[in-house]
Amino acid sequence: MLRAIETSKGDARDICHTAQTESRLRGEISTLKEQNDKLINSEGDSKRKYKLLEEEMRILKSKLSRVTQEKVKLERDARATMSLARSLDSHANSDTEFYKRKVTELNDRLQTKNALVIEQQRQLEEMRRQMERSLSQSRLAQLRMEGSIGSKRSRK
Repeated sequence: MLRAIETSKGDARDICHTAQTESRLRGEISTLKEQNDKLINSEGDSKRKYKLLEEEMRILKSKLSRVTQEKVKLERDARATMSLARSLDSHANSDTEFYKRKVTELNDRLQTKNALVIEQQRQLEEMRRQMERSLSQSRLAQLRMEGSIGSKRSRK
């Protein structure tokens, strides 16, 4: 009987110990289930965040691509503008030089023409004087002839 009591005590201890262990394990399982549920919820949140971040990254990549393309276009336009400005500057300088040469050439022609006009005016004035002298001499000769004719008539 003692042995049976001892055995039953031992069995009771084992059962108690088993019950405690089972209770402790149930508590741990409950805690692990809660943690698992939290992790599952957290995983769902993390997946949503990951998808949102992927979408945001895709949008940012497309924006970066557009900005890069725009930057390349602006750089190309800037180079073209600088080239055009240099070209226009060069043409403006050459045009300025051309017009300066033309002005000098036209001034030289003008001076030559003015000198020619002055010379022709001088010749014209000289011709007028000669014509006036010639007319004066013609009149004088005519008057002399008339005077000599008139004196011959008066002599007759």
